[in-house]
Amino acid sequence: MTKYLIDSNSFIVAKNFHYAFDLCPGFWNAILRHHQSDEVYSIDRIRDELLEGNDILVRWVRRKVPTSFFIPSDQPAIVAEYARIMEWVATNYSRPTAVSSFAAKADRWIIATAKVGGFTIVCEEVFDALQQKRVPNPNVCHQFGVPYCTGVNMLRSLQVKFGLRKLPA
Repeated sequence: MTKYLIDSNSFIVAKNFHYAFDLCPGFWNAILRHHQSDEVYSIDRIRDELLEGNDILVRWVRRKVPTSFFIPSDQPAIVAEYARIMEWVATNYSRPTAVSSFAAKADRWIIATAKVGGFTIVCEEVFDALQQKRVPNPNVCHQFGVPYCTGVNMLRSLQVKFGLRKLPA
């Protein structure tokens, strides 16, 4: 069974576009249902990033999402993997702004947690080996052998279905 760690950008893109709370509450319910099945998680630092806002996503995180959804990232094995990731990023990205931006976000922690825990990362970024202005998560995942996918691919893998009943003929 594949287990997923959802990045903050996947939550934000879902909220702002195709899975807006008022249009597709089933998406948000599916996330929680699959967490109960031990398949979907995120990390504590993603929670911190999400709570920086002041919108319906913040209210959902505070009111509906159990604390067990967010894995603590301060475990020794995760911290050690984090150090390896940051060393690689600092060595392979020449722009200090790219490195500092990556270091300031939860990205490095979610990748380290995925590596240690055997998770697949859910993010909306794409691999770009030539990108130097920023550090895309898929580039780091690729380097460290961490699988990644988009939110849509996660939903397909989990066999989530949204829809209305067929209209009578």
